[in-house]
Amino acid sequence: MYLWYVVLHEAAAYFLLREGIIRFQLTNLYGFITTFFVLWMSYKYIKIKKFKNTTLILSGIALLIFLAELIFKGFKEVLFVSKTTGYLIALISLFLYIIGLFKTNSLHNPFRELFTYFLLGFTLFLIASPVILLARNMYINNMEMSINLSYIMGFIVFLMYAIFSFGFIFSKKASELEED
Repeated sequence: MYLWYVVLHEAAAYFLLREGIIRFQLTNLYGFITTFFVLWMSYKYIKIKKFKNTTLILSGIALLIFLAELIFKGFKEVLFVSKTTGYLIALISLFLYIIGLFKTNSLHNPFRELFTYFLLGFTLFLIASPVILLARNMYINNMEMSINLSYIMGFIVFLMYAIFSFGFIFSKKASELEED
């Protein structure tokens, strides 16, 4: 479902940005949805109750930060603080999942599970995106640098999807994992 959202998001952004109808609204929406999708996926796969509760608390904090920045800035400006902290919170939840794997000794062959590939792809994206967003804000008036940063971000997204695709190809189906 998330992957379809991204395709629709990018298509809408292409047409709406070219026409000058929107500026940062889709970026803000994308950051919000990506953060909460990663938090939901982490919550779903974490097996330790304490870590699940921590993920819920982190989700609440991310939501409060997003709402506070939305109220103070409005939706027509980049929500830089909530996007950066949201991605950091999502990374923390992914690391809670990894720690939980080691604590529960359920780490057989993680590269046979699709979620591992989502974890790797999102980790790459969640680390690179705030750095590139910060650089875009610093060079907001330099169109050439902004275009180059867009190409770099496009390459990061391409790598993320390549990792996802690799996972779809090489991971086992959930039913096969249960048999092992």
